[in-house]
Amino acid sequence: MKILCLHGRGSNNEIFRAQTAAFRADLDDFEWTFVQGTVRHTEGNWSLYTAQFSHLPLYTYYNPFDPASILQTHDDLARIIVEEGPFDGILGYSGGAALAAEILAQATYDHPFAMERPFRFAVFINGASPLRCFAMKDAQVIEDIVVDSAPMTEQAENMFLRPSALRKKDGVSDQDQVDHAKLLSLLKKLKGKKLVDGTTFLSNGTHGLCRWELPADGAPLIDLPTLHIRSTESDESDPHEGLHLLRLCDPGQAREFHHGSGHDFPRGRKEMKHIARLIREVAEATTSL
Repeated sequence: MKILCLHGRGSNNEIFRAQTAAFRADLDDFEWTFVQGTVRHTEGNWSLYTAQFSHLPLYTYYNPFDPASILQTHDDLARIIVEEGPFDGILGYSGGAALAAEILAQATYDHPFAMERPFRFAVFINGASPLRCFAMKDAQVIEDIVVDSAPMTEQAENMFLRPSALRKKDGVSDQDQVDHAKLLSLLKKLKGKKLVDGTTFLSNGTHGLCRWELPADGAPLIDLPTLHIRSTESDESDPHEGLHLLRLCDPGQAREFHHGSGHDFPRGRKEMKHIARLIREVAEATTSL
């Protein structure tokens, strides 16, 4: 089994290798390919791993307020899948899980009747909600409606510009810190719009940004076997730490494992061995499909 691995927002490959080492040890017949983000980020200073383990710069995969950055990342990942694949599965944590889901959801949206997907299964750990980025020229937009963008920009600020994302990580040089002023300037340029199906979104004029949602017919956007390793403690207060992503997946092919570490990475010897067994079960089940 060959697995593509995507770290969380405000992390790096060194951290993600450490976080996954315990369950990967029980899956030593699997091959793991780690892809590191290139956009500077400081998120994660509250986490045991990012606060105390790594002194390397922290990264994310794209600027969430810049459609060009998001689309470039999707293109880069598609190239990696072609050049270094094929991959059997994809493993993502937090923002990395969202990126994995974006690739899978877009593939389903673009080719709903395709027999093959970019991966045969996916493992999401504390999966954040995936972003949808689309060209305005291809969208059915209600042009004469003014949409208040404040609720959407407030959500965006709370997610990407929360206090832990604004801290300076000890041991990391100033040039390796994220430019928060640039993030805010990009966010302020986005205007509220609405699609004919009622979806509200933010736009810079050429592209639209919103979260992926299930279509009106309820057909899953991720229609392959998935394993969701997540905490349920924030399901009511913030469904975008795993529950929303779960709902985008085929319920008949989704499995869950709940842990007690909140949005931090699950840990503990027994828990990791259980996770390893679940990953193997999901992966091996796809060999008979």
